[in-house]
Amino acid sequence: MQRKFIYSAEREQIQDDAVGLKQKTKSLTAHRSSLNVKRSMEISKIGFYTGLCWSASFLLAMLSLTQPAWGFAGNLLGVLSIWVAGVQLRAAQESMPKEEEPWGVRHRWHKSLQVQLLAALLCTFVQYMYFRYVDNGRMLTALTEVYTNPEYTELMKQAMPEYKPQDVLDLLSQITLRDLAINFLVLNSFLAIVLSIPTAFVAAVRKK
Repeated sequence: MQRKFIYSAEREQIQDDAVGLKQKTKSLTAHRSSLNVKRSMEISKIGFYTGLCWSASFLLAMLSLTQPAWGFAGNLLGVLSIWVAGVQLRAAQESMPKEEEPWGVRHRWHKSLQVQLLAALLCTFVQYMYFRYVDNGRMLTALTEVYTNPEYTELMKQAMPEYKPQDVLDLLSQITLRDLAINFLVLNSFLAIVLSIPTAFVAAVRKK
C-alpha cells in the first residue's frame, strides 16, 4: 500500500513537472516570438529612415539638373544613409537582451541588407511618384541640353563616330514610366547589396 502511494506521488510529480515544462516552453516560445516581432519592427523603422535619406538624395539630384549646387548635398545624403543605417543597427544590437547571442558577421550583414533593400523599395516608390506627378519632362529637357551640347557631341563622336544626339533623344523619349520604375528598382536593389557591406561595418564598430 505504501509502495503504491509512493508510485502515485512520483507519477503526480512527473505530471506536474511535464506541465511546468510545457508552460515554460510555451512562455519561451511566446517570448522569442515577441522578440522577433520587435526586431522586425526595428529593421523596418531603420529601413524607413534610411529610405528617407535615399529619397532626399534622389530629389536633390533631380534639383541639381537645374541648380547644380544641390548635387553635392545629394551625394552627401547618399553617403550619410550608410552611417544612419549602421549606427541604428548598432543601437539595436546593443539593446538586445543578455540571453540573446550577439550578432555575428553574417547576421550583421543580413540585417544590413534587409535595411538597405527596404530603403531601396521606398526610394523606388518616391522615384515613381516623382516622375508620375512632379517631373513633367524636366529630366528629358535637361538631358536634351546635355546631349545636344556641341562640346559633348564632339567628345562623343571622338569615342563613337556613329554617335547622333537625335538617336539618343528618340530612344529616351520612348521610355515609359513602367520602364523607369523597373530600371530604378533593379538599380536600387543592386546599390542596396553594395551599401549593405559598409553598413554592416559601421554597425560592427563599438562605442568606446
